[in-house]
Amino acid sequence: MQKLKGDPLMGFLVVIFGLLFFVPGLGYGLSSPGNLPGPGAGFFPVITSGLTICFGLWIIYDGLKKGSVDYFGSDPEQRANFKILAIVCLAFVVFLLIWLFINFFLGIALLSLFYNFIFGRTWKFNLIFSLVLTALLYGVFEKLLYIQFAL
Repeated sequence: MQKLKGDPLMGFLVVIFGLLFFVPGLGYGLSSPGNLPGPGAGFFPVITSGLTICFGLWIIYDGLKKGSVDYFGSDPEQRANFKILAIVCLAFVVFLLIWLFINFFLGIALLSLFYNFIFGRTWKFNLIFSLVLTALLYGVFEKLLYIQFAL
């Protein structure tokens, strides 16, 4: 199996993306203010972005170790990957707009449906996965932890 090209560059972008959420998350605080039980507003952003940063650093290390340095080659695989990356980024922007103007859970359900579709999942898997993901997010964050996803 051939190693994908440009892994260190993609790892760097993953680290930058993680830092974009890590730094503001620290400002929100890891613990809740006063006598309130539970984690603070910054707890989950710091944990998830910290893991994202670690994952990006691992991608960089692994890519450099394996010699993956063809960043902007012109082979068909890389051109197809850039197209998919652009579509994924555009879909995420649409998700943010839906979150901002309509509802987070509608946005996450549509984003999940779209991502599963473009990555070739079956409709049955796609619908079940999207419903379960949305229900879990709603149940855990809205009902158990009382965390609102409002912008």
